[in-house]
Amino acid sequence: MKKLLFGIAILAIAVMSQAQRGGFMMGGAGGGANPAMLLGREDVQKDLALTDAQKDKVATLTDQNAMRDRFMKAMQDAGVSFEDMRTDEGRKKMQPIMEKMQADMKKEIDAILTPEQSKRLGQIGVQMAGNRAILQKDVAKALGITDDQNEKIQNLVKMQGDAQRGLFQKMQDGELTREDLQDKMKKNGEIFDTELGKLLTDNQKAKLKEMGGKPFEKKDDGGL
Repeated sequence: MKKLLFGIAILAIAVMSQAQRGGFMMGGAGGGANPAMLLGREDVQKDLALTDAQKDKVATLTDQNAMRDRFMKAMQDAGVSFEDMRTDEGRKKMQPIMEKMQADMKKEIDAILTPEQSKRLGQIGVQMAGNRAILQKDVAKALGITDDQNEKIQNLVKMQGDAQRGLFQKMQDGELTREDLQDKMKKNGEIFDTELGKLLTDNQKAKLKEMGGKPFEKKDDGGL
C-alpha cells in the first residue's frame, strides 16, 4: 500500500508540474505542503490547538485508504490510467480533476477548522513550503511576482518536473530504489527552493517571511 500511495504522490507531482508549466500556479504537490497532509501531523494539530472532535474529523479526512480511493476514483472518472499519466496528454487530462480535488479538500478542511485555525494552517503551509510557496497563486499575487519573474519561475518548474519524472522512471527501470528516489527528490527539492529564492527581491523575501506568521515548531517526524 505504501508503494501505491508513493506512486500516487509522484503522479500528483507530475500533474501539478504540468499545471504550473502552463502558467497556472497553485499549492499542493509543486507549490508547497498539502493542507490535508499538514493536518495529519501531530505537531501541526498541536499548533492549531485542535479539539478531540476536530482531530477525529481530520483523521477521517486524511485516512490514507480514503485519500487513495479518492485519487483512484478521480482517475477512473477522467478515464486516465497510471500508464497515461506518464504522458503530457494524460497529465493535462488529469489536471482539472486534481484542481477540483484540491478545492473540494480545502472546503472540507475549512468546515472542520475555525477561521483562525484555517489562517494559521495557511501560514504553516507557507513556512513548510519555503520559497516554493511562490508557486501558489495567492502567494505570488501578494508578493507582486512580475511577468519576467514568472517566466523564470516556469522555466525552473519545467526543469524540476522533468528531473523528478526522470528519477521516477529510473526507479521503475530498477536503477534506483524507492529510498534512493526519495533522497534524490529531496535534494532536488532543496536545489529548486534555493533557485526560486534567487528570483525574489529583498522586499519579496521579507513579505514571504511575514506571510508565514509566527515560527512553527516543526518536528522531523511530524510529531507522530
